Amino acid sequence: MKKIVCLIFTIAFFMPACKKYPEGPTFSLRSPSQRIIGEWNLNYYKINGIDSLNKFLNYTVLPGMDLNDPGISDKSGYLIRGGVDTANYVSNIGLYELKNRKTELVLTTNKIVNYLNLTGPLMSTSSITYKILRLKKKELWLQTDYNGASYELHYEKGN
Repeated sequence: MKKIVCLIFTIAFFMPACKKYPEGPTFSLRSPSQRIIGEWNLNYYKINGIDSLNKFLNYTVLPGMDLNDPGISDKSGYLIRGGVDTANYVSNIGLYELKNRKTELVLTTNKIVNYLNLTGPLMSTSSITYKILRLKKKELWLQTDYNGASYELHYEKGN
């Protein structure tokens, strides 16, 4: 019994030091590569600390990301979607990669489909590196600096 209590205490004491992302989770049985796969819907958008989600008030579909299964490597395809016209809502397509011990998400655009009045990193034609702040089963928080501004984006998992 004494050994079990010691083991539990040791795990509880060292667990916070194992935390990969600043905002969590502390522990997960699924790898970051598996948790990031899926349809993600934007629900929080800040520019330089100011809530800017209202930039998308006239959108029928809020900007989101679809991230495909990378399979064996950490590279796979993605698309950014969202806009006022649901028939033309895909805005850019490219590859994503998890880097720096899977604490960064790098999006490299291959093709701009349409601009949909998006600005900032969501419509970049160059590679954008996002710091992953949180990656849970149903939450993805990202931060990047782009053209002199700091962007923080929170996504929730779609159905």
